[in-house]
Amino acid sequence: MKVFRNSTTALMIAAVAVLATLGSGCGYIKKVIAKDKLNQGMIEYNKGNYRNAQEFFKDASDTDPNNPTTWACLGATRVKDYRKEIDIAKKKEIANDALQDYKNALSLANGNCTVIDNALSYMAVIYDDMRNDDRNDVKSIEEWRNTMERRATNSCMKKDIQAQSFYSLGVDYWKCSYDQTTRYQDKFNTDSFHYRKMDYSPEALADRQKAQACVTKGFEYFEKALEIDPEYTQAMYYKGLLYRELQKLVKEESKRKEFEKQALKIAAEANTLQKKKEADQRASNQAAPTS
Repeated sequence: MKVFRNSTTALMIAAVAVLATLGSGCGYIKKVIAKDKLNQGMIEYNKGNYRNAQEFFKDASDTDPNNPTTWACLGATRVKDYRKEIDIAKKKEIANDALQDYKNALSLANGNCTVIDNALSYMAVIYDDMRNDDRNDVKSIEEWRNTMERRATNSCMKKDIQAQSFYSLGVDYWKCSYDQTTRYQDKFNTDSFHYRKMDYSPEALADRQKAQACVTKGFEYFEKALEIDPEYTQAMYYKGLLYRELQKLVKEESKRKEFEKQALKIAAEANTLQKKKEADQRASNQAAPTS
């Protein structure tokens, strides 16, 4: 690798000298040098030499800070760094540096869908990691949701990615409600979906209102996922689970029965559809020619 780097450097010096004599300008020369460093960084990254790759990407970003691919590549090496960092404070610092790299890439993307997809995807991963490290990190929770919303609504994204992003948001809001209702579960009640008494104090009432709001948002996102893909069985299953959450939040038996009926109906439809998909897949596999 050392020989390769030295020979490349020699070639670059020669190229720069030629460009200078042609009067191509300093800006163009810097772009050529930065592109070379970016390419060398990619070679190192693909070899698994992430530290070396990071140095090349840093040099490339310093030389030409207007290339979005360079920032995205630099961010990828920092993701590798923070995921193996033990110190929590240092881990968060590196994660924030990675986020800034991807924000830089987004600001320079200029409609480049590959860069936009890469940046938004990694940003969502980073925010998800940060909120999993600290469940009280409200900012990371909101930023993850905002990033997933951008991913779901960005015209660059393929339909399946948009549907998956809406689905992930729906699951997140289902969990938000589930976490609240589970805290008020009567452990001696054999009915998993029994009514949760969540109005005996201002704190309990606030938890009930939070659960209700999360259910509403969950329905919104699952509907959007199903609008894109009406046969998205996982979204159907979770939509049914949201009706179970509603069942826990109302005391009136008639309403509880209605929500249970809706949950069972959706689960049955999802099961039927899933079985059909699996049968179609088996048939397709059997029909495929064998070598």
